[in-house]
Amino acid sequence: MSGRVYKLYRRNDVLAELERLRQREALLDATEQLAKIGHREWDFEQNRIVACSDGYARLFDMSVEQVLDAQDSWDKMLALVHPEDRDEFAAFFGSRQQADSHEIEYRLVNPNGDLCYVYETAIIDFDDAGNPRTAFGLLQDITERKTYQQELEAREALANQAEAVTDIGHYICDEITQKYTYISPGFARILGVDVEDYMRTVDSSDDDVEDVHPEDREKVLEAYRRAIDEGRDYSVEYRIFRGDGQLRWVREQTMAQQNDEGKTVQTIGVLQDITEHKQIEQSLRDARDSLESKVRSRTRKLAETVDRLQAEIREREKIAAELDFLANHDALTGLPSLRLCKDRLQHSLAEARRKRLLTAVMFLDLDGFKQINDTYGHEFGDQVLKSIADRITAEIRETDTVARIGGDEFIIILTSLPQIDIAERISTDLNRRIARPIPIDDETVMISASIGIAVYPDDGETADELMRNADRAMYRVKDAGKNDFGFATSNYAH
Repeated sequence: MSGRVYKLYRRNDVLAELERLRQREALLDATEQLAKIGHREWDFEQNRIVACSDGYARLFDMSVEQVLDAQDSWDKMLALVHPEDRDEFAAFFGSRQQADSHEIEYRLVNPNGDLCYVYETAIIDFDDAGNPRTAFGLLQDITERKTYQQELEAREALANQAEAVTDIGHYICDEITQKYTYISPGFARILGVDVEDYMRTVDSSDDDVEDVHPEDREKVLEAYRRAIDEGRDYSVEYRIFRGDGQLRWVREQTMAQQNDEGKTVQTIGVLQDITEHKQIEQSLRDARDSLESKVRSRTRKLAETVDRLQAEIREREKIAAELDFLANHDALTGLPSLRLCKDRLQHSLAEARRKRLLTAVMFLDLDGFKQINDTYGHEFGDQVLKSIADRITAEIRETDTVARIGGDEFIIILTSLPQIDIAERISTDLNRRIARPIPIDDETVMISASIGIAVYPDDGETADELMRNADRAMYRVKDAGKNDFGFATSNYAH
């Protein structure tokens, strides 16, 4: 082979190798972005970072060059560690033990003040004399996991407090294996048992009813059998012997869950200690039996009992009112739900027929909300939805109704319209107001809305027809370019 051909082959080999290296580097960077990881190399002799990846630089919202400049000494690097974690980090980094790897979790404070949880695995390279030369650290951003973990711990603590206050507990049981998959601390507290011991020792329904009073055992087993055989939910009151021997009354409410074949595979239940309630009931019965002979001595006790019962009734009425509100309103925005929206639309249509006026149904769908949700997360998206709900409410009249029917979809009912111009004006103002920048925390986002309008009686005479035609009109607006409004028919084209 001639020298010229050989050089050409060598040059092609080098170019191919460079291309493979470039592809590996791109793959590494993509991997670091997806896994939220980055790596750095620390030189003990120079006492500074000598190399790092783009993923590592992203932890600080910097470029690689900026990181190498900003962390060119031990003090500068240590300053980026949260003050409460610095001693542990310094001990970790200064241990310099000849081990395969060292692991630590700590917090970083970015130059802009943001807090970031990281998990680091470090490997130290030693020279022949046993002195550390370099340390290779792989860092992963675990902020999201830490935040989620803290939220779960807070919710669990709140749930445990609620159980303790209300004397309730709950459980989940796998009916295939007849094993508990979860019992709450409140459930164990009512039974006077240890959570782990109870889950480990109960292997069947027979084991489960060992602590039930013998006179109530068959009643409990019958309710359980109906739940398993027929998939029925049940509520049953019975007596139990706690682990310490105390006799207590409990109320158990259980929901049976079946698979596609109709077989009960899981039960979810709530257990409540109702001993005090039972004692009150017994006291009332005793008071009734002896009322004639002891009316004077019992009057005060009966009055106190009545007061307690009235307080309980008021509390139940309050709870019923709250449940009714939740059943008819959106939990996030507080706006009416689809159910309440349809009811109000029926009333509006009845009034429109009586007074020979118009009713407009506006179907509003946000443009680009999914992208905001994907970019900033669902909690951020929820704040955007609440802001949009406030903007819509501020724009409509007091006699009108705005409802959130799911996701980023809203329905607006304009009642008793003398002319359609009002609907056009409100739609124009809504598009303009919604399109304004939305500042949330340190971010500002933009969003728009597509609005479809159906008018009674031209576009339908029932609630379902008007809502369906408004929905179709909204999709035509989206197809035409979004951020606008349009009517179901050309009679009202703007």
